[in-house]
Amino acid sequence: MPEAVIVDAVRTATGRRGGALRDVHPVDLAAHALRGLLDRTGVDPALVEDVILGCVTQAGEQSSNVGRWAALAAGFPETVAGTTVDRACGSSQQALTFAVASVAAGHCDIVIAGGVESMTRVPMGSQRSNGPGKAFGPSIEQRYGRDSFSQGEGAEMVAQQWGFSRTDLDQLALDSHARALAATEAGLFADQILPIEGLDKEGNAIEFRTDEGIRPGGTLESLGKL
Repeated sequence: MPEAVIVDAVRTATGRRGGALRDVHPVDLAAHALRGLLDRTGVDPALVEDVILGCVTQAGEQSSNVGRWAALAAGFPETVAGTTVDRACGSSQQALTFAVASVAAGHCDIVIAGGVESMTRVPMGSQRSNGPGKAFGPSIEQRYGRDSFSQGEGAEMVAQQWGFSRTDLDQLALDSHARALAATEAGLFADQILPIEGLDKEGNAIEFRTDEGIRPGGTLESLGKL
């Protein structure tokens, strides 16, 4: 069985909703990372046999196989296949899993796996808000006695099942942000982040290269008020 290896990995900095990446189309955002990966590795794009991207909200600017559009926008030959997968928040991880399986099975030699999601330009739930119909059919309602679910409800159920308290989880969140901030300040993410043109709060062009989601200065007391 062929051994699948990760040759390299790049990404853009992560943005917040309405943040520095608000003016970047998701296809162009993903294409920027794909081009950066080719530049880093020196791989001939014609040798890439598949591009697999994870994306949850496949509507609007992320519809109609965003993985394929991103590959074309990045300049890959039309002969390179591209596809998109949705496994909710694990979509990009699933893309990587499929890529590994494809190489291990001998179907492909070179596969690129990744993901894209712009919750500014394609808000969560966009694929359902304008219809037609519900995501869950009558059989789901019969089985569970309802026709909708939320991540919040699921989180509460998991916390109750495993005995996680609110304080436990707030502390985990604080520690996560503190570690991410320390890693950023130490330059540990610098090599993996591709600079991209973004916008500051006033709409001026900037070079965007620092994750926006990290929140410094939080406390258990402030989180407890959320």
